[in-house]
Parts: sequence; C-alpha cells; structure tokens
Amino acid sequence: MAETIIRQLMSRGEEVVTEVTNRLLANEAFVEMLKKGIAAKEVVDKQVADALKRVNVATRKDIAKMEARIAVLEAELEAMKSPSPRKPRRRKAG
Repeated sequence: MAETIIRQLMSRGEEVVTEVTNRLLANEAFVEMLKKGIAAKEVVDKQVADALKRVNVATRKDIAKMEARIAVLEAELEAMKSPSPRKPRRRKAG
C-alpha cells in the first residue's frame, strides 16, 4: 500500500514538473533569458579556464594524463623490481 501511494505521488510530481516545464518553455521571455544565461555561463567558463591557464593550474585533462603516465611508470618500476630469470651465459669455444 505504501508503495502504491509513493508511486502515485511520484507520478503526480512528474506531471507537475512536466506541466511547469512546458509552461516555462512556451514563455518567449523565459526562453530568451535562458539563452542569455547559457551564453553568459559559456563566457564565464572560458574566462575561468583562461585565468587558470595563465596561473599555470593543471586542468582535469592534464591531471588525467599525468595519472595515466604515473600508472605506466609504476608498472615499469614494479617490473624492474621483480626478479627476472637469468639467462645462462654462453662460454666461448676455444
């Protein structure tokens, strides 16, 4: 019974959200403000990225590259630490 009530509430909530969203998107003034807000966010994001680059702060992409490189180096180091089977030496004939 509790699950049924929860499902009904969720369904009604989804209906209300859909209705509000549709009304907002039908309002031209709201859509224009939304577009301006998105454009402003893009400008701010670019300016922040430029500022971080100027002060030489690593980006997420830079950090991901460094982490990948560290993982490779760690694997190489572990391979060097583990004892490798020795090759038998050949004696010169003679």
